[in-house]
Amino acid sequence: MYAAMSRVSAVLQTCRWCGGRRPRARRLWAAGIERVLLAGLLLQGVACRRPPSPAQASRSREVMGTLATLTAVAHDEAAATAAVEAGYARLEDVNRLMSDYIADSEIGRLNRLPAGTPVPVAAETWACIRRALEVWRASGGAFDVTCRPLVSLWKQAGAQGRLPTVEQIAAVRALVGCDRIVMDETSRTVALPAAGMQIDLGGIAKGQALDLAAAAMRNRGARGALVDVGGDVVAVGTRPDGQPWRVGVKDPFRQGIVLVLRLSDRAVATSGVQQRFHEIGGRRYSHIIDPRTGWPATQAPSVTVIAADGITADAWATAFSVLSVSEGRELISTGRVADVEVLWITGDAGNPVMEKTPGFDQYVVE
Repeated sequence: MYAAMSRVSAVLQTCRWCGGRRPRARRLWAAGIERVLLAGLLLQGVACRRPPSPAQASRSREVMGTLATLTAVAHDEAAATAAVEAGYARLEDVNRLMSDYIADSEIGRLNRLPAGTPVPVAAETWACIRRALEVWRASGGAFDVTCRPLVSLWKQAGAQGRLPTVEQIAAVRALVGCDRIVMDETSRTVALPAAGMQIDLGGIAKGQALDLAAAAMRNRGARGALVDVGGDVVAVGTRPDGQPWRVGVKDPFRQGIVLVLRLSDRAVATSGVQQRFHEIGGRRYSHIIDPRTGWPATQAPSVTVIAADGITADAWATAFSVLSVSEGRELISTGRVADVEVLWITGDAGNPVMEKTPGFDQYVVE
């Protein structure tokens, strides 16, 4: 462009006759032509400087006992890769703080220390438990993070191949109830008042981890991100081509997917009574326990929840797997659960039935 500008200037210089003593009108004409030509060249140079195409980086590794795939879109590959690593760091943070399988995690210590011992917790753990209490209240107790003793009872029953007795279930149910968790906001401590009480944040902590990972990726320069941990997803912004991210919903009865969602700045989580199970006496019993009865949930084989954030989608996917479809619809219609869309898949492999909230189809790829 600079060479072209020099040529224009040289051409105009050859027109300057009379040693610069030409009439004023001619001098103005020449100056005007020069400005027009130079402006055109400058605009041409700007047009040629196209913004660089965004770069994408994607990595997969095992985190939180499942496969986590993180994808970032940024101005270059180095920035996208850095964003992905920042996301993984936050996933590891949540696992280190809240896994009930890690003895020295905050939840691990809370579960094994003597009853009534206050355990100081990080802001992330505190926020997760507080949110769990909100969902417990809104769901009428269908979602309860103190359900771990019941989960352990049924896991043991599955290993032994025999159902727990009514007396065993009743005894363990006496240890369950989110209203019994003692939280001291001043010291930010959590305590469990009864011996044998335990917390399991498995139905909500992964959703929070998704949110924290997505925020970290954005803070490191990602203009778009997809955080997929075991099929639960937070989608931020768009793909490199500017289109929403696409996420598949698994078929609960066979291999493959039943539909594809397009998501931007939304989260999706899927749960259900057929995801994992114990087989006793030739019958499958879900790993999801109804805290209200002490028995495995028997409702929809698959529940998919779309929400504004991962923690909401994760917790309510579990809660709606315990609640019947009619109970779930009532909670949504009465406003006790807001800003969520739900897909229930009921029936069986031979006759699957899809039931959706009115706004769910806006996310479905036709």
